[in-house]
Amino acid sequence: MKKQFKSILLLLLIASTAILTYFSCENNDINETYPITNDFRVLKVNYNGNAITGSIANFDPLGQMELIFSHGVNKTAFETAISISPAIDYTLSYDETNSFITIGFNSPLEYETNYTLSLPKGTYGAGDESSIADYQLLFSTKAFVPPVLSISVESTDFFEGEDLTLTASLSASILEDVSFDIVLSGTAELDVDYTIEQTSLIIPAGETSATILISSLVDIETESPETIIIDVDNLVNSVPSTSGALTLNLIDEAPLLEFKGVMELQSYNGTSSQVRAVHLSVLADIADLSVYGVEIASNGAVPNPADIEFTFPIGSSASAGDQLFIVRDIDLANAQAYFESCFDSFTVFETTKMTANGDDVFVLYKEGTAIEYFGEPGVDGTGEIWEYTDSWAYKLDGQWIYAGAGAVVNAGATNATSTAAYPFCSPLQLQGVTAMVWSGAGVNDGKTIHVRANRDISDLSEYGLGVANNGGGTDGVEFTFPAVSVSEGDQILIARVPAAIATYYGNCYNNFDLVLQDDFVSQNGDDAIELFYQGNVIETFGDANVDGTGQSWEYAGSWAYKTARAWINGALDCAATATDNSSSSCPYPFCN
Repeated sequence: MKKQFKSILLLLLIASTAILTYFSCENNDINETYPITNDFRVLKVNYNGNAITGSIANFDPLGQMELIFSHGVNKTAFETAISISPAIDYTLSYDETNSFITIGFNSPLEYETNYTLSLPKGTYGAGDESSIADYQLLFSTKAFVPPVLSISVESTDFFEGEDLTLTASLSASILEDVSFDIVLSGTAELDVDYTIEQTSLIIPAGETSATILISSLVDIETESPETIIIDVDNLVNSVPSTSGALTLNLIDEAPLLEFKGVMELQSYNGTSSQVRAVHLSVLADIADLSVYGVEIASNGAVPNPADIEFTFPIGSSASAGDQLFIVRDIDLANAQAYFESCFDSFTVFETTKMTANGDDVFVLYKEGTAIEYFGEPGVDGTGEIWEYTDSWAYKLDGQWIYAGAGAVVNAGATNATSTAAYPFCSPLQLQGVTAMVWSGAGVNDGKTIHVRANRDISDLSEYGLGVANNGGGTDGVEFTFPAVSVSEGDQILIARVPAAIATYYGNCYNNFDLVLQDDFVSQNGDDAIELFYQGNVIETFGDANVDGTGQSWEYAGSWAYKTARAWINGALDCAATATDNSSSSCPYPFCN
């Protein structure tokens, strides 16, 4: 029994020695980092959530920093001695120990300026602890990057007696006022057909938008649609968006029928197969469809109601929501084969006169009066943004999007397999994938999946997403959308860390109509993304069976984004040195 007791004591002694040795090592590690001394000193500098060694570059003019000291400070002695040059107005905030001190600035710092925080050698501790050397911290503010100015309206079509709000938005707030002039042109006359509140605007420093009201005037004449072209000039402290001028259509009355899409599809399957058609959407019940007709104004011809190529049959009618498809008769079989099951969504009308060549204007008439144009009347579309040769154009939530000439050439034998698919046939589509890492970001902060609704969807929960990791094949549906409805044109973002991506995107974040959080968003830049409908894959970005490393679609540290005609990618790790989207060398296209 004694022998057993001694053995137990021996084991306890060994264990105690091991524990003491462990804590001794731990204390040695701490002491190597922060040597035990009674000197007053700076232990750590924090900026933007990160510990800083040395100087601070690209300091935000609206930012703040935190200094952590070895001892609680004597506030009076400390505040008397500390200084920043050039001189600026700042505030010191203390924690309960008076050793964590936050320095905030009462007015924005100057861009591209070097500042020096100084604390000379002295006695600053609450217990009279003294520093043994002068302390200096150098920090320089970031360069001024002019924000991008864009203009938008809630709808490009508005009607007599209506008001329209024009919004001017900046890609990021800055510390200076942004001023600019509104330039107006078009066929509609200012103060005859419409009025505008003002034509010189200022977006105040620190803000990101300004609005003005455009009002259409009522007259007794029945007129064809008139245009208001809005552009900006004389920009100060900003640069214009690459999207160019904004064109509004001023219309007598709200239409019952509108153009939805135009197409002149050719060589999509490597042969000379063609589909020439125009797509119209019925907005309200129409008892007599025969009062409507379509003209093709070829090669820059001026529209003429005497040249209407197609009039709907006498006795025909349509219901709200119907999709009408006028197709050249000899292209009918090609259209059925190309659109597959989507073709069943259309009410089809055949004609020999559907001969548009991709540079021709379409005109929609009601009782002989033009009520809508696609393209610019009297202009040959060759080289214009709206040209649809071997391509298509589609009206999404009132805004035309253009695939561009040649988009469908060898792009796929069917719309479902095409890299430039006609959007109507995909009610929900993948729009973007990100795995960005920027300066100060956590490993998951930049992981998002972006989808777009091309049609109204009453129950989004019929759709889901999956991440196919490292070429290991599909994992099936890993995320199901909530049971909510979304509208045509809605932009939907699924983010791993919404707060982080909101900070990175800035004002652009507000352009997403629905933001969802889910930890399944785990892609690392070499993973394929799958979109499901009722459990079946309907679209894939990348290849579920191939690791994306080294592939053309890899997006590590970057993004991939779907344009109207193809996916594009940012350079790998291109966001690494950025602090936000506006300062990135590869801004996410949706925000640019």
